[in-house]
Amino acid sequence: MLIIIVMMAVFIADMLITPAQAANQVSTKTLAAGTPYATTMYIIKSGNPGPVVMVVGGVHGNETAGYTAADKIKDTNIKSGTLLVIPRANNRAIERHVRYISGEYDLNRAFPAISSSNGINVLARSIYITVKDYDVDWLIDLHEGYDYSTNRSTDSVGQSLIYYPYSESSIMASKIVKNLNQGIASTYQKFQLLRLPIKGSLARSTGQYLGVRSMIFETCSKPALSLRVDRQLKAVNTLLSNLGMI
Repeated sequence: MLIIIVMMAVFIADMLITPAQAANQVSTKTLAAGTPYATTMYIIKSGNPGPVVMVVGGVHGNETAGYTAADKIKDTNIKSGTLLVIPRANNRAIERHVRYISGEYDLNRAFPAISSSNGINVLARSIYITVKDYDVDWLIDLHEGYDYSTNRSTDSVGQSLIYYPYSESSIMASKIVKNLNQGIASTYQKFQLLRLPIKGSLARSTGQYLGVRSMIFETCSKPALSLRVDRQLKAVNTLLSNLGMI
């Protein structure tokens, strides 16, 4: 009788585990291994068919909300597809809290500008080749700006979602921005949609040369860090939810 009760308890416990929790396999891979630029990528596999999504934070070392949010996103449970997370792409710049290391390329300009290239430096090449190796379908690169709205005098892109102009990307970007703006009262502070990420950026290169549905998400750095991180998380979760991954 005791054996039957124990077996029933184990069966009930198994039933309480969600498919995502039961199936997720998490591993890591070091990009640019053996160099000063080495950084960790987290690979979350659901065990079920679905898209491959890459989330990148910390391309610029002084854009705190992006890599803080990505650090949280790597712990996401998914129910379909594969989630790749590079929380701290430019570790050296993050350690110094600078956009990029003086004398080195801005990582956001170091990705391929022509189809025959893999990137300018070892870190850009490692990330770009990883996108190819994993056949990434969607990519979102988390950034921060210093203004709410586009300002040509300061080169600020404001609070925005900048997407490579595929039709699927346009539809998804609209859904993300609509969801974010529902909680923002001030028109000036609302997120806007912009087309075509800057040349040399990860989103531009992967969109143009690899066919990835890619985008750059920008929050304004003026509000409290907690609010900025929440908005970064909301953007990524909206993407994953609309893809049926969470």
